[in-house]
Amino acid sequence: MLHFSNVPGGGGVRRSHAVGGAHVRPHARVASAPLTHYGRQEALSHAVNTSNFIRALCPTRRGGWCAGGEVVSVMEEGGGPAFAPRQRTSVLAPVGHAATLDCRVLRLRGQAVSWVRSRDLQILSHAGAVFTADSRVSATSAPGAVGAASRHSLRIERLRTADAGRYECQINTEPKMSLFFNLTVVDEPVPEVVVSVLGSGAVHARAGGTATLACEARYEPPPRALPLPPLDVRWQFGAAPVSLQSARGGVALDTARWPARVESRLTLAGVAARDAGDYTCSAAGRAATLTLVLDQDDDDHAEAMQRDQAAAGSRSVRPVPALLGLLALLRLLAPR
Repeated sequence: MLHFSNVPGGGGVRRSHAVGGAHVRPHARVASAPLTHYGRQEALSHAVNTSNFIRALCPTRRGGWCAGGEVVSVMEEGGGPAFAPRQRTSVLAPVGHAATLDCRVLRLRGQAVSWVRSRDLQILSHAGAVFTADSRVSATSAPGAVGAASRHSLRIERLRTADAGRYECQINTEPKMSLFFNLTVVDEPVPEVVVSVLGSGAVHARAGGTATLACEARYEPPPRALPLPPLDVRWQFGAAPVSLQSARGGVALDTARWPARVESRLTLAGVAARDAGDYTCSAAGRAATLTLVLDQDDDDHAEAMQRDQAAAGSRSVRPVPALLGLLALLRLLAPR
């Protein structure tokens, strides 16, 4: 018997369901609740040994069992409803703004999707209809194309800090299937990503020399409490990404990081004419452009001038024989 126990404070309906000889308690309604009757590995091993493989979906990309042992849902392998993989289950938004939770479901067919607020088990919507007097809450359900997931969205306008917490996207199968979403509401503005050039936007270099292009990406204004991801800077030359392993060789990338800022320096050794042009550094959808200009050496410039003068001399007009004869005749006829 595969038995999942509820935990204190979990709440919710406690039902059992027999699947392929295994006795399954659907899920606990709290975050990261440990399995009390079985350890995580024991429960998984028992599930695999049943006649039907039982799968626990987790709102992480790994799928399977959650890191803390939380079982989100238990379902039979087959063609029934399932949550689409790789969903964005963590949403962060500032006070006063709006937040949308999108739940994508495969093969919903005749089933319906509900949104439940976990802290008080309040049903907020069912099949796209809203079941709360809070005018800030709206819900939509959109069927997907053939073979694609349907989309079920819960939107909360004019966010308050009290709206933060866990929300449950629930399919009304038997037993219920649930995917949990975490909404974080912060009382500070959400920073924007700014990418700018360090130094001049035109970098000059001589053939055979070294050129360094630099830019920075930063959060503005700097976050106070928001758990924002670190910024990664990428470089492109024209439309092609700059690779440290390119056949060109002599490419180096130096990165310096701070809590809300990153500086990136791209160094090119042995600069040649092929390296001249526009370079782009980008982060989080923002970008800045630098131009590498190849300068000529003084010696090269002097040689070029000599070549131009020689070419001009070779193109000058030379006296023709007839003109020379005419000049000689005039000298003979001139009075002495």
